[in-house]
Amino acid sequence: MTAASPPVPTPTLPLTAGLRRPRGWTVGLVVIGLGALVLTGWQVWAGAPSEYYASIALSMSRSWSNFFFGAVDPAGTVTLDKIPGSFWIPALFVRAFGYSAWAVILPNSLAAVAAALVTAVTARRLAGERAGLIAGGVAAVTPILVAVARSNQPETFFVLGLSLTAWAAVRAVQTRSLGWLIAAGALIGLSFQFYELEAWAVWPALALAYLFTRQSWARRLGHLALAGAVSLVASLWWVAIVSMIPAGSRPYIGSTLSNNPWEMVFGYNGLGRFSATADSAAYESFTPPFSGEPGVLRLFNAQLAGQVAWLIPAAIVGIIVLWVLRFSRPLTVLLTVWLATFAAMFSTVAGMHQFYTAALAVPLALVVGTALAAAHRAGRVWPQIATVAVAGSTALGIGLATGGYSAPVSIAQGAAAVVAIVLLSTRHHGRVVTTVALMIGLLLTPAVWSAVTIAHPSSINPVAGGAAESAGFGGRGFGGADFAGGMPTGGRGSQGFGAAPGGGAAPGSGQSAGQGAGRGTGGAPGGSSSGRTRGAAGGAPTGFGGGGFGAGGADDGALVSWLQARSTGSTYLAATFGAQSAAQLILASDGGSFLPIGGFNGTDDVPTLDAFTALVDSGQVRYVIGGDQRGGGTSLGAASTTTASSQIRTWVTQHCATDSSAPTTVYDCG
Repeated sequence: MTAASPPVPTPTLPLTAGLRRPRGWTVGLVVIGLGALVLTGWQVWAGAPSEYYASIALSMSRSWSNFFFGAVDPAGTVTLDKIPGSFWIPALFVRAFGYSAWAVILPNSLAAVAAALVTAVTARRLAGERAGLIAGGVAAVTPILVAVARSNQPETFFVLGLSLTAWAAVRAVQTRSLGWLIAAGALIGLSFQFYELEAWAVWPALALAYLFTRQSWARRLGHLALAGAVSLVASLWWVAIVSMIPAGSRPYIGSTLSNNPWEMVFGYNGLGRFSATADSAAYESFTPPFSGEPGVLRLFNAQLAGQVAWLIPAAIVGIIVLWVLRFSRPLTVLLTVWLATFAAMFSTVAGMHQFYTAALAVPLALVVGTALAAAHRAGRVWPQIATVAVAGSTALGIGLATGGYSAPVSIAQGAAAVVAIVLLSTRHHGRVVTTVALMIGLLLTPAVWSAVTIAHPSSINPVAGGAAESAGFGGRGFGGADFAGGMPTGGRGSQGFGAAPGGGAAPGSGQSAGQGAGRGTGGAPGGSSSGRTRGAAGGAPTGFGGGGFGAGGADDGALVSWLQARSTGSTYLAATFGAQSAAQLILASDGGSFLPIGGFNGTDDVPTLDAFTALVDSGQVRYVIGGDQRGGGTSLGAASTTTASSQIRTWVTQHCATDSSAPTTVYDCG
């Protein structure tokens, strides 16, 4: 007879057993999201959007045709100088809520928040929750990303596209999945809609990483070919469709010589960005003079160091750590090549705005977060010490070179880095205390630069750390350097951190002389009336027909009211020289139509002289506004006689009379 088995005791559960306590990951993700939202979204309702880009969102909201093409003006005469993907969401906001500053800026703020969260999720998949929280924090407080997210420049949606691409790419490499690889290729195509060719710079990293996965060569190459084909279609569908539509049935493609979207993408926004002496017979070039001269140390010069360079040396250490620790080889290749490709691209492009470098936020965050977490998981202390030591030292160097509030903040970050190093070295410490010291040692100064940016918004040339107040035209900026059009012209800090050369003022920037054949850079697309274009000799602004309008001499509202009172149902309330001049009036009239002669640069053949006179004869245009073209392009004194714009100027002065009752110089061609 066998003994009976003892009964299994029924476990007693605490009253809270059915409830899930908040996990650290969830709480951390919420903190990252809320922090990013405060940094990028606080007081956007009081922001001052770029008038050029704001008018585009307003014009795109007026019709689905304008929405698709990215029309600058409500009548759909000419497009902006990019694929309009980054403006589709802002245009929908304006269509739904009406035009306001927050309607065109908030979508960019939300895109930056989403980018930080997606980056955190991606890093968590790479190396766990610790990696995710560090990476999300890095992305959330990258100063130049915060600065551009507080504007209506199109960069932020591109950063969001990159973060989504990284998420799919990591899954594709980890799972060796064709589906995820195709998704990554499609998301590169989506990013292409936001910022064109720069999106393809992800492909070298993705392709090499996938080639390092353990599969047959036939499978790897076949998968890459399919994903590449999908990526190509997802990238070029808009360009292909627009190119097949007859020119008479769509707006003129802005910033092109041939009214061709292929030229806009691969010429003006491609080869034209890498050479200031681009083939002017084939395509226009645009090289903004805001980031110093190209070179190996460009990212550490006076214009860029405080914006994005805080964690570049730490990321280099992180890459070394990943290789030494033998982290997943394909994933290490992905992160290494991605960061190297983008850093090289920004170091060699002929000219750029500082906010272009916001794209570095994603690979920087992933590398730093993954390396620290991988070292922690492996129980290796030296990689963590090296990373935080380099980050603290970099902050200290940039902070002392910059001066002002940055110096004491950077000293505090350096002290926190020392504390973190001591705690990591002794191993006799609390986990929370060490983590806090580590994060402060990594991110304190860039976080402060990001926070200070809230009080110094700029949509013309967004930069962080309080320099935004001088990023428009005139003033003093990073390192105490004098700025002209957002670019240092000398003074302390002009050599930048690490003695990198920081280029001087470029012709055509801000208030300097016009550049080229009837074209000065004037500023970024989106420049306001504060950026006057001067004549060829660099003297006082030269007005068209002696008018002062465009130099801030007349009130837009008064002029709009005058024009509306005399409107007879013409297609355009008036014609004005340049898209940026038209932009201010489009906003002042809440979507009234103004003919932007010459497009953004003033050199587009839209309209031609024959087309313009036909518009006048048919009654579609009666009034032409005199004065300088505002914010970019040509003025009368700098104009080439071969451009359609200059030919129209001459015709107007010969055939139209000024109306003395107008609040500024207005020609009546009726």
